[in-house]
Amino acid sequence: MLKFSKILFSGLLVGGLLAGCSSSDETSGSSEPQEEAKPADQKDKNVSKPKKDEAGNTILDEVGQKAESEAGKAELMKIKKVNETVDVAPLKVTVQDIKVIKLSDVDPTFAEDLALQMDGEAELLKKGFSYVQVKYTAENTADQNVEWYDLMNVITDKGEQIDGQVKDFLIDDADMDSEFIGKVKKEYTDAFVLKDGDIGNVKLVFGYTMNADTFEDITAEQTVEYTFE
Repeated sequence: MLKFSKILFSGLLVGGLLAGCSSSDETSGSSEPQEEAKPADQKDKNVSKPKKDEAGNTILDEVGQKAESEAGKAELMKIKKVNETVDVAPLKVTVQDIKVIKLSDVDPTFAEDLALQMDGEAELLKKGFSYVQVKYTAENTADQNVEWYDLMNVITDKGEQIDGQVKDFLIDDADMDSEFIGKVKKEYTDAFVLKDGDIGNVKLVFGYTMNADTFEDITAEQTVEYTFE
């Protein structure tokens, strides 16, 4: 069953950047003399250089790291490394990490596409915005076919409740089909625009599981809560 509520964007939605990474380096090949480092530059030097995955994408996993792509410039503002399992039987859901990323120099076309989905104002998004990214996996431990609608809601300590089914703007393979046919494992990376990016706490509400053949409920929604340190 397709997740009909999610919209596929144009090629400007670069999965690498919006998943907290980028396929382009920030360093320049210029041979011109470098200016003497200013205090802010010295602070940036204390941040380790981002690593790259097997595909050559730059991974943001330390606060202060930055990356660029066609969509804009991203900076990792907060990160919570979780690596905890949530039991939504028969699914074993493992939350890997939660990130808050600030996007600036936003591409106008990308901002307009995003505004259409979230019923927001493109002009505000063009000025830059923050988003929360949740990375997790779900593994079916049973032989039966299971229907699951993954992350239902995201609630922040700033009083914002986000509809996870409608507002997730990062599309991956797992989002395209809600059915687990037997013992399979799926990987998810969801992203949601924040009205206030200075969050200290977030609640995640994972959807109920249902027998895909009989449509009977198996396990109710599960809520977990995490605090950024």
